[in-house]
Amino acid sequence: MQSISPFHLTFLLLDGFSNMVLASAIEPLRAARDLSGKRLFSWQVASVDGGPAVSSSRLSLGVDIPLSRVGATDGLIVVAGYGARDHARRETLQLVRSKGRGLPVVGGIDTGAWLLAEAGLLAGRRASIHWMEAQAMAEAFPEVDVVQSEWVADGNTVTCGGAQGVLSWSLDLIGRHGDEALRYDVANMFGRSQMRMPESGSNRMVDRALPPGLQRAVLAMRETAENPKPLAAIAARAALSPRTMDRLFHKHLGMAAGGYYRTIRMSHARALAIETGHTLDEIAARTGFSSATTLARAYRASFGQTIRATRRS
Repeated sequence: MQSISPFHLTFLLLDGFSNMVLASAIEPLRAARDLSGKRLFSWQVASVDGGPAVSSSRLSLGVDIPLSRVGATDGLIVVAGYGARDHARRETLQLVRSKGRGLPVVGGIDTGAWLLAEAGLLAGRRASIHWMEAQAMAEAFPEVDVVQSEWVADGNTVTCGGAQGVLSWSLDLIGRHGDEALRYDVANMFGRSQMRMPESGSNRMVDRALPPGLQRAVLAMRETAENPKPLAAIAARAALSPRTMDRLFHKHLGMAAGGYYRTIRMSHARALAIETGHTLDEIAARTGFSSATTLARAYRASFGQTIRATRRS
């Protein structure tokens, strides 16, 4: 049943946030209003101090309000990306706790779950975070049940692991505050469709340009980036033969399955270099390289610089 007033969300932007993640949250809500002709949703954008927030691509976005002045709202959604740990300052965490207290929804998207965990809002709950940070979050916050999922709702908390998960969550909101027909229409506007994942039994939003088997293989590679599996095991999880899987990677992504798996691991190594103080040996162990030397060689070949240079920049 539609509520009399729109469901109002406050998005707290922290420097380093992803423009794509933010758009994946807000644009479907805007489309739902346009298609339905009803003011189902409203939103405002906040920053900690009320100043512009700078995205990961260095775009500066003006906000509506500082966090301290946020009043009545139905949801507080923390939007973080690179450098999430740097924002976990006492004053920020206290504001997130106080402003989120008693709300129907308190959320963290992309790496926003890290801030919610630091604020103590995820203790004893299931949560998701960007796949590159899942292992680190599980180690840093043993009281949180970190799961590999696009998005997770537990009580009044919701966490999403990336743009695809955020879009799935936004579409779910549309289905609950509008109806399933509206959710379907908005999903089609954004070129998305649903497929059933046999392992988990859950529905995932996928890119219709990629065959379901290839989508399952990519997902399996992302979920095992810190503990790489043989390609035959990845193919089995995707319900494909290794030969068919490799053919699909070549046809749709322009590279061999092994090459794509390697790019995922290298991206994870770069994120660890930027986000953590792990040694080269530790990063190698977390990305499936046999030694620090092997990782260093592969890293320079992929990014044209050393891990030390990446950290300096």
